[in-house]
Amino acid sequence: MTTRRMASPRSDVPPYLLRDDAASDTDAIKTDRGAAPSPSLAIHMMASFRVAVNGEDVTARLGGKARSLLKILASHRDRILPRDALMEMLWPDTDPVTGGVSLKVAAHNLRSILEPGRTAGTHDRWVVFRDGTYGLNRDAKVWIDTESLERHWRRGTAFQAAQEIELARREYREAERLYAGDLLEEDIYDDWTIIRREQLRDVYLEIVSNLAELAMQNGDARDAIRYCHKIIDADPCREDAYRMLMQCHGALNQHARAGAWYAVCRTMLKREIGASPGTDTVRAFESLFP
Repeated sequence: MTTRRMASPRSDVPPYLLRDDAASDTDAIKTDRGAAPSPSLAIHMMASFRVAVNGEDVTARLGGKARSLLKILASHRDRILPRDALMEMLWPDTDPVTGGVSLKVAAHNLRSILEPGRTAGTHDRWVVFRDGTYGLNRDAKVWIDTESLERHWRRGTAFQAAQEIELARREYREAERLYAGDLLEEDIYDDWTIIRREQLRDVYLEIVSNLAELAMQNGDARDAIRYCHKIIDADPCREDAYRMLMQCHGALNQHARAGAWYAVCRTMLKREIGASPGTDTVRAFESLFP
């Protein structure tokens, strides 16, 4: 199930131009005032795949296995990948010799698009090959939306634990903004994307759940309702979200809406997993109609 939402007021600002997004938590990119800006590569993986080099969209030029190779390297930014692993992901039924040649061609095509002015023998700016492994250059200025999303989520979690609620809320909202949809929706059936896609969905669900809880703690039932809608849009079997919806509508004296959500809960649980609402959910409903 794909989750979409409206862009935030900052969506017109390219993420790779934002300091917090362009740099890691502990290693911000620094440039001297007046110096020419360093080249940047921005990769969007959530929902639709998009790539920009120095602000120029080059997505349309990326095709075939060069496109797939960049997706895989961006999804595994935290490590370098052996050549054999890449060949298995890109050409699972091809013999090693043919696969090796095809990988070299794909890597060459990718570099030619990302670095059109690069001459043979010069340093690879974005894609590096070393000792039989490929990876994105960790010393280069590369922004990936999945990395930024998780960075804001981790910051929000840390701020919340420290009771810095407003800072936590701000970080969670930035993370939620970056979740434009499921990971690489155009590759929904590719095996190598499945685990990472579900991991990011779990992160998203935790983010919007925390935002709903913070809204409730702040006495903002309407904001909590909005985040609960997002929870059940991504996971229609989340009973905690239905309970919060009933509680919020009850607080707003909208008992009919609370009852409607209880009915939705019963229907979705039955349809999706063949179950009935748990005791806590039933009690939450009954408490509204003593």
